[in-house]
Amino acid sequence: MMKKVAFLSATVAMLVLSGCSSKEPAIDATANANGTSIGTNANATQTTGTDANAVIAPITNASANDTSSAGSNGTNGSDGQLVSIQFDYDKFDIREDMQEAMTKNTLLVKGKSIKLEGNCDEFGSDEYNYALGLKRANTVKASLVNSGVSADSITMASFGESNPVCLEKTQECWAKNRRVDFKLP
Repeated sequence: MMKKVAFLSATVAMLVLSGCSSKEPAIDATANANGTSIGTNANATQTTGTDANAVIAPITNASANDTSSAGSNGTNGSDGQLVSIQFDYDKFDIREDMQEAMTKNTLLVKGKSIKLEGNCDEFGSDEYNYALGLKRANTVKASLVNSGVSADSITMASFGESNPVCLEKTQECWAKNRRVDFKLP
């Protein structure tokens, strides 16, 4: 088991640092990859809130190219519910159109324990998508910590492409699967 975890970690690190992906989608493909994963289980790569390397620098380069819905559950957060943060293809920076949702989510999770679950579309290898999902969760964590949420109250998991909310083969559907979900324990 430890050999498998070590091999997977080394593979993820190589893919992340090289920025490569084994599957090519029929959409714009621009890579921006760096980071590391901590450990794995059958469905997720996870890290805890006490990892000093889990919080990254402040968020920059947000883009508003995608206008898909704010949350995978169809809500915009106005009813006091946590919403998913959506991401552009092969990106892990928080888009400008997701900033309001991040602000609302931050207010809802202050003083609570939270689990961030990073998700990806079906493009790229499993290892690459686990790493990208973790980077997305890490970016959301950094935003929460920069807004005053305790890093110790945040755990992260990456489900890669294994937890889709939409299974259709369309641009809109793939966009819904590029997200970080907020879960209260």
